[in-house]
Amino acid sequence: MHRPITQSPIELQTYQVMGRKLRINFNHKVETMATDDSEEQIHVYTTACVDRLADRDTIIEAIMQTRYPTYGAELAAIQNGGTDATDHQEIRTLAKQLADGWINR
Repeated sequence: MHRPITQSPIELQTYQVMGRKLRINFNHKVETMATDDSEEQIHVYTTACVDRLADRDTIIEAIMQTRYPTYGAELAAIQNGGTDATDHQEIRTLAKQLADGWINR
């Protein structure tokens, strides 16, 4: 499954405005990456991108699409029940929190 991933040598802010685009970085992990002669730490995020003036629903939808790229994939997760439905509810709750964090800044 494709997920929009951002890798950075430095820790990024959750909300990054770049021109008219808003990048929302979440699911932060630090991973070790081998280089030619050593190892280095990189910061890895799932990233949703929307217009910086997007409304709450548009932001939530963009975040949800990082996990469920189509409506059918999202619906299947809900219908499967069990851990798929629980995972769906968790990402939906996170999407709402992230959207509210941007809207209410």
